[in-house]
Amino acid sequence: MRGITPQEGFTLVELIVTIAVMAIIAVMAVPMFGDMLNNQNLNRSSEDLVSSINQARMKAIVERRQVKVQLNSTYVADSDNQINWVPSGKAQLKTGSNTSIVFLMSGLVKDATGDTTFEICNTASGNKSKIINVSRMGSIQSITMGTCS
Repeated sequence: MRGITPQEGFTLVELIVTIAVMAIIAVMAVPMFGDMLNNQNLNRSSEDLVSSINQARMKAIVERRQVKVQLNSTYVADSDNQINWVPSGKAQLKTGSNTSIVFLMSGLVKDATGDTTFEICNTASGNKSKIINVSRMGSIQSITMGTCS
């Protein structure tokens, strides 16, 4: 004798509820994803600047000549005595921040009376920044979070 086999599968109501829950989760995740990308661009820009500063200092010491780090808003090719830095993504150099730093053959910063400060702002969110301080001796003193205003 054959018995009645139960129906397997999902009802229409179950499918609609599942899709609604997935849509709610997606709506909450999209803004967080955008913030994550903005933070990554800010971090990448500040890490690139620190790398350029360290590279210029080492180049000045090794090649026994002055080397300049120039902060630009558009790409410029490096030269023998100049290393150029360009922000990535929506990051940009804060208005009023230093735009260059020159290292002497000793590794010291030229004409520095105090720390040299660079501030990179995130233009997408407008409120986060990274502040990079370079000592007169040429070393990176600190990298701190700030607020662009």
